[in-house]
Amino acid sequence: MMRINLPTPRTLVRFLLCFVAGLHVLSLGGNYLYHGLGYHNVIPAFAWWTTFFNVDKEKNLPTWFSGALLLLTAYVLWEIANSVRGRGEKYAKHWRILSVVFAFLSMDEITQMHEMSRKMGLVQLGKASYLSWIVVAAPFVLVFCVSYLKFLFHLPVRTRLLVAGGGVLFVLGAVGMEVVGAFVGRDVSGNVAPGAGYMEYLLAASVEELCEMLGVITFCYAMSVYLYDRQQQDLAAAPGAPVQLAAARARRQPVPTSAGRHSDTAAR
Repeated sequence: MMRINLPTPRTLVRFLLCFVAGLHVLSLGGNYLYHGLGYHNVIPAFAWWTTFFNVDKEKNLPTWFSGALLLLTAYVLWEIANSVRGRGEKYAKHWRILSVVFAFLSMDEITQMHEMSRKMGLVQLGKASYLSWIVVAAPFVLVFCVSYLKFLFHLPVRTRLLVAGGGVLFVLGAVGMEVVGAFVGRDVSGNVAPGAGYMEYLLAASVEELCEMLGVITFCYAMSVYLYDRQQQDLAAAPGAPVQLAAARARRQPVPTSAGRHSDTAAR
């Protein structure tokens, strides 16, 4: 796999949070002008722009960002698996499987495969049939989580808490707010009332997407810190590492790759 020099965890999470904030401001602001106030010609092709930034639409910037975020997390998990295997530690396969799962989630985010359960009518729930993917996925998610409990408790306490917090946020958005959406205007076809009715629905959908994005960012941050700490340990154990680490921190520049197997882009 191609190696990517990532920024430090704090720099990475700040960038991701700023991007998420910008997406939601553009999504809510643009749609409020268009649907809430009825300004349809603020700029040329304004209707297209409101759709392009709408966090509840598909094949647009928020969707691409979410897919890229999940893929980035998959990459970090794969790098952790390499580190674990290189040290001969346990759970290398668990890290690999987690990486593959996040890569699959990234593909699903881009292609919206989970919505096929609604279109195929796997579960009939009346006007809330678009929630059928939850019913289909729940048993698999439950089994997966139970099988990873031992793995979770071997992680450092801080990492474990961040992982748990990220998971709660994601589930709150993906499941909790999806259910709320069933009561604020969306029917089985995904249609919503125009004007104020649409804004009411979009607000609920925005909270859903925000929770999902923040959940993945929290998990990605936890994994980035975990990988960063392991890289620092590898560098500290290498010959001449203390001198090179101190010089790199003083200059705030990347540590030379010759100091160890893994390199870091900057001091935390």
